[in-house]
Amino acid sequence: MSDSRLLDNIDSPDDLKRLSEKQLIPLSAEIRDMIIETVSNNGGHLAGNLGVVDLTLALHYVFDAGYDRFIFDVGHQSYTHKILTGRKGEFPTIRLAGGLSGFTRRDESEFDLTDSGHASTSISLAAGFVQADKLSGKDGHTIVIVGDGSISGGVALEGLNFVGSQDLPLLVILNDNEMSISKNVGALSNHIAGLTTTRFYQWLTDKYYQAMNRKRGIIKALFWFAKKFEKGLRIFGGYENIFTNLGFQYIGPIDGHDIPQLIKIFRKIRQNVRRPVLLHVKTIKGKGFSPAENNPTFFHGVSPWSDKSGSPTKIIDGKIECHNAETTFTDVFADIMCRQAEKDSRITAITAAMCDGTGLKPFSEKYPDRFFDVGIAEEHAVSFAAGMAYSGLRPVFAVYSTFLARAVDEMIQDVCISKAPVVFAVDRSGIVGQDGETHQGQFDIALLRTMPGMTVLAPADEIEMRLAFDYAFALNAPAAVRYPKGHCPADSFAGAEHTPFSPENALVRIKPGSRSAYVVIGPFVDTALRSARQNGAAVYILRMLKPIDDTIVRMLSEYEHITFIEDGCYNGSASEYLASSLPNVKTECICLPDRFIEHGTRDDILKGFGF
Repeated sequence: MSDSRLLDNIDSPDDLKRLSEKQLIPLSAEIRDMIIETVSNNGGHLAGNLGVVDLTLALHYVFDAGYDRFIFDVGHQSYTHKILTGRKGEFPTIRLAGGLSGFTRRDESEFDLTDSGHASTSISLAAGFVQADKLSGKDGHTIVIVGDGSISGGVALEGLNFVGSQDLPLLVILNDNEMSISKNVGALSNHIAGLTTTRFYQWLTDKYYQAMNRKRGIIKALFWFAKKFEKGLRIFGGYENIFTNLGFQYIGPIDGHDIPQLIKIFRKIRQNVRRPVLLHVKTIKGKGFSPAENNPTFFHGVSPWSDKSGSPTKIIDGKIECHNAETTFTDVFADIMCRQAEKDSRITAITAAMCDGTGLKPFSEKYPDRFFDVGIAEEHAVSFAAGMAYSGLRPVFAVYSTFLARAVDEMIQDVCISKAPVVFAVDRSGIVGQDGETHQGQFDIALLRTMPGMTVLAPADEIEMRLAFDYAFALNAPAAVRYPKGHCPADSFAGAEHTPFSPENALVRIKPGSRSAYVVIGPFVDTALRSARQNGAAVYILRMLKPIDDTIVRMLSEYEHITFIEDGCYNGSASEYLASSLPNVKTECICLPDRFIEHGTRDDILKGFGF
């Protein structure tokens, strides 16, 4: 695709404002083409970004991005925003090493207000901006674009509660692309949306707040009665909802692809409204690209599929099929869950809006009564799992490493203190690659090892994965099994015996050696073996990272030099613990650095850090 004339002339939000409203419609098609072509080459978040093209265009057309603030939740729906704010030329580099981030990044552009990789935080962040504006006397607008999944998160509800209670002038746009929150769709809703954003309605609301702040008076009494009467009508008519009860003025639902209607509503809000507003916008995930419209969940985040990219993939029946697909650790976990559940009716599965990504789709289809998707609410998921465990069930919370950190308090308070037998399946541990800083799974070992009573397991291949979960399910205590994104070797032990997991078998020797040794944590056995064959070193795998028995220290103290290989940050790692326990042994630790790691391919990042 070559950029057409309209997009060629858009290098800043000011350029967009020079277009007529009618020109925004063909421009939206050009932007969708650019997003589709780039994602086909680089991979990325496709369906959600195609759904917010029209909404983002209308926002930038009405508001002043140099003065007003746009906060995206989650930041991966900001592709159109990046294109419109001076990054069009760099957009083909998105998610590539040295290129644009797939999320909003403060150090990437003055138009990115937050570093947004996790969901549900935008409203609280925006409240901070709005409060700062009130203290400094600035009168700009702050706008949050939040997905319907993100708004279900506990942090989002905390933010809504605070903003409504403080009467902060914040516009929250609910991008509703999967579920219906209100039944009021159509002409009547559009009429209400237009009415409530008029200057007269807002003037009347001002008078109401002024009167209600008085201690007494006939006007206050009249307004009190009118408000109660209005509330009754809203309940009777179906207009009462959680947002109005939290102190927001609710507008919508409106069509998120009707650019003229969006512009009309935004102009009225900008001119007239100075209170918390929730604008409910209905959009279609994957808009303009039929495979994504027909299968929005699959096309939420995808791998490259363009023939020009050299990737051996193509779209078949609405899905990206890889000709050389390899079994992943997630695939093995999916099979383990179904097999274990068949044997044990106590096993349940929990996910925080990641059914497909964590491999729980087969389980959800086979055992729907034992599968629970709690939405983007990791803290709730852990406490929910603890309650199940207290009741005799064996819950498994499957979660990406980066998102596990959101529930550390609940893990300590509700699981570890009471020794609740919850199993944590920690997917995407270590380096994940192109999602970058917010998604690298570099902290889970350090976090998990601080928790008293937690058992931490790190399988290196398929056989080890099955043995690790066997051990985790046999424990009457909390356990976490961490495993990386990507290919899962069938057997990496080079002929060595795979013994059942236990504290006594936490360290397994795969290859003998004399004076030096490699101690591998995770999927780096093949790399260590290749090196060891050249230098005569022994190779061990540390498959249990907590607890670490004193026997392990005695075994390793026989060597003169040990190299630890662990894809987590050094501080708090098993490598740090063992190295400090071996004062007479020269040690080297190949770990992830104690800093945030930029996006790039997983292999390139690991190679750059010495793996």
